Amino acid sequence: MALTDELLMQAGVATELLDGETVERLRVSARRERVPILSKVLAHYRIPVSALHRAVAESRQIPFIDLTTATIDRKLLKKLPGSLIKRKHFLPVQIDQNLMLVTADPDDMAGIAAATRLIGAELPIVMAEPKRLKLMVDNYLATSAMAVVEENATAPLETDLVVLLDTILTEAYLTRASDVHLLTEEEGLRIRLRIDGSLSDYPLAADQSVASGLVSRIKVLAGLDIAEQRQPQDGGFTYHLVAPFDLDFNIRVATAPTRLGERITMRLLGQESGGLTLTDLGMLEQDLARFSQAIRNPYGMILLTGPTGSGKSTTLFAALQEINKPDINIMTVENPIEYVIEGVSQIQTGPKISFADALRSLLRHDPDVLMVGEIRDAETADVAVKAAMTGHLVFSTLHTNNAVSAVTRLIDIGCEPFLIGSTMTAVIAQRLVRRLCRHCASKRTATEAERQALGYEDEIIEIFDPVGCAVCQGTGFRGRLGLFETLWFDEQLARMVAKGADEETLEQAAGDKLRFMWQDGCEKVLRGMTTLEEIQKVAVVKHLSQSEVTYDAAV
Repeated sequence: MALTDELLMQAGVATELLDGETVERLRVSARRERVPILSKVLAHYRIPVSALHRAVAESRQIPFIDLTTATIDRKLLKKLPGSLIKRKHFLPVQIDQNLMLVTADPDDMAGIAAATRLIGAELPIVMAEPKRLKLMVDNYLATSAMAVVEENATAPLETDLVVLLDTILTEAYLTRASDVHLLTEEEGLRIRLRIDGSLSDYPLAADQSVASGLVSRIKVLAGLDIAEQRQPQDGGFTYHLVAPFDLDFNIRVATAPTRLGERITMRLLGQESGGLTLTDLGMLEQDLARFSQAIRNPYGMILLTGPTGSGKSTTLFAALQEINKPDINIMTVENPIEYVIEGVSQIQTGPKISFADALRSLLRHDPDVLMVGEIRDAETADVAVKAAMTGHLVFSTLHTNNAVSAVTRLIDIGCEPFLIGSTMTAVIAQRLVRRLCRHCASKRTATEAERQALGYEDEIIEIFDPVGCAVCQGTGFRGRLGLFETLWFDEQLARMVAKGADEETLEQAAGDKLRFMWQDGCEKVLRGMTTLEEIQKVAVVKHLSQSEVTYDAAV
């Protein structure tokens, strides 16, 4: 007997993944709406069903393994009849020279006893994600001599592409994926989800015909030419997830021709638009106070810099949400519109309207605050800077590696240094790192090398390691966190920029007006918000003294 929905939810409550009172309220709501209670729970908590299977393993103290790191022990598997493997989904696997019997149902004691007797050895019982386990079983049966003749004689079932796409996008939403990659490979369709910045495979068995059909469906939804398969194309569409989700989000679509067929990358936009605040971004108290003050200035320019996917648009959205009041006229120029903000006029650029043209038009609509999606050419930069000069507060993004280089970049584009110095309020460079799961993070004493990197060579300090639990789906991390390098302009820095000072001179003169990303990351490591390994991936090491890093209690 497979694990029932009730057993899954009970395990979720036992491991504190779910709240018992909330589950009961959702049960009443599910009856009223006539939807399955499990679907209602997953939608409310925004977790995949695999998280509940992990909760079952955790509550019963059974290891939960990642099957992508496991190999099937075919010698032992041959001792099991194909019918038992197909019905019970038992697999003897090997991880790091350790043999174990993986199952999705630890309550099937009779089946486990039968498998143990046939194998002739008592293997440790472990659990795994049911979808991935089923895929491994199906792949094994399809490639082995145990494939049933009747199944080979039967015509393959047609895949419902509408249901398939809905299943993929639902899983992407529940796992909080930012991107969905669809690739055509020799074996067929391969789907990968980018979750918290890392790619992972989505378990699915589909041949190349399904891959081409799914690509065509996505291209139709995105308004692309399905007959054009040799040129890259860009588009987008709004997707609606049906009850119990009942929500819409925008999807940006990009196609590219490959050797075996087209690949598609879908970026899911605006999933967190419900109530994102500046506090959610991960800014520390001092930077948060300064940023909150800067976005309330009557005029000036605030720039967010960083590579694609570093969360610049999300930070701008949170800032606009913070100041969005009925007495302020906020207007934006974007491509595409990632977040829909109630009460804000948002323009999307396209072939017939550029950023500069749209910005000039908006200046005739009596704006108080302007947001330009990206400064990418001299014309846009000139209009944005002059808008800040004429009494408007301007937000925008720029592609630079750090905060100080934003000034150099604007000058390279064609802006006059004296205009930059007289309009710039703040430049914030940012990156994203994974946030430690608060439910399972483990505290330990930092090593000598870690203390040296953090600026505490002569002091014993404690940091946190990821462990993995049902809440974070075994990764040890849940969500992402911003690392910020902040440069706050005052009269002295403005005059230096106007006179054409270089980056090194500005860094030396900034003092406490400049806070490096490495400093910000080190403090977040000490607070238990992320790990040293995470900040080393995105920030340049700065050798700090204890006076430059504040050590507070974990939050």
